[in-house]
Amino acid sequence: NMNTKLHNIKYTIAFFLFALLFSFQNQAFCSIVIANGLTHIHEVEEGQVVRGYIEIQNAGFDKQAVRVYQKDYSFSHDGAVFYDEPNSKERSNADWIDYSPAYLELDPQQKSVINYEITIPKGQELLGSYWSVLMVEGILPVNPALPQSGLNISTIMRYAIQIATNIGDSGTNNLEFVEAKLDKIDGQKVGSVALINNGERLLIPEVSIELFDMEGQSVRVIKSAKKK
Repeated sequence: NMNTKLHNIKYTIAFFLFALLFSFQNQAFCSIVIANGLTHIHEVEEGQVVRGYIEIQNAGFDKQAVRVYQKDYSFSHDGAVFYDEPNSKERSNADWIDYSPAYLELDPQQKSVINYEITIPKGQELLGSYWSVLMVEGILPVNPALPQSGLNISTIMRYAIQIATNIGDSGTNNLEFVEAKLDKIDGQKVGSVALINNGERLLIPEVSIELFDMEGQSVRVIKSAKKK
């Protein structure tokens, strides 16, 4: 009927205006990239001072401001990731790390570095691996052209660069299989195995699964990507 048609027309116009508003307000984004990896592992001794750097680039076409700060980092086998206050975890090395700069501005296509220095303490009976992350986060400029009310969505790029320190050859790896299961996802069978390192030292194991037929003959070995 006529009322239904008018309602549909009003709905279509409202949706179009919303989509147009969304497209105009979702213009701001950051374009920073990290050029030399998201994990930096250092083999160290007590009392030693080691240095490293994070190479950063503005891959966009506008000037980009960046801030740098510290967090403690942990994760779970189910995909959950936690960024806590620095020095809040038992194996945090955040207090050992000095970095500079904490703020920088990059011209379009410009590269720069964030330098860091790690001072390993003495006499604390350190054992195994310690780590934290440096967060590198783009800062969006204030755009006065955007309306001050309504929906305003911006995309901010943020990286967590893990700085890990292994104390000599101390600490052990104690790998344990926690869970193995076979699921059906989107019509395909997907196997997953959860592992835990009960030791004190960072472990990046090689994991593979070997498939056998009903006669016990090996038919295929599938390797997984290495993960910490």
